[in-house]
Amino acid sequence: MPAISQTPSELQAFIAAAEKAWFEVYDSADSRRVIRVDGADYYRLPVRFSTRAKVISFFRKYWGITMSNTMFCNLQTVSRNNRLYVISGDTGTIAFIPRRLTVTGRTSTRIRLTAVLSIDDMSDEDIVNVRYLIGVSGNRLLILNRDQKNTDPRYQTCR
Repeated sequence: MPAISQTPSELQAFIAAAEKAWFEVYDSADSRRVIRVDGADYYRLPVRFSTRAKVISFFRKYWGITMSNTMFCNLQTVSRNNRLYVISGDTGTIAFIPRRLTVTGRTSTRIRLTAVLSIDDMSDEDIVNVRYLIGVSGNRLLILNRDQKNTDPRYQTCR
């Protein structure tokens, strides 16, 4: 098996992209294309995220299947006329920008690291320490697990 050569800056960029993925989907919704379901407004997602399979595929660039499914569930979508709509609302303040990280363990197939996430890329405002388990296969990385799930609406256990 080839040696793992991810530098801390490459890992930090990977975590940044992964943490941003849910927002890329959620924020892409068109607030002018709204439907009302059970008293809640839902905004239509663009064609690139028009189906569950497309959204999960996008999340799978960074996340394992279990985490991708959880993230999809937390988008709170409905489907109408073969298109996905995401519930409107404010997610509140979420620390998702990695300011620093420390690799705490490394094998040929796993990387364990701790990242300090902030709401601001220039300061440690509203920080949270998050531990990640990353799977390594060749040059591909996938986040298999992350702690602090129940304090972040993107990763909470779905019912």
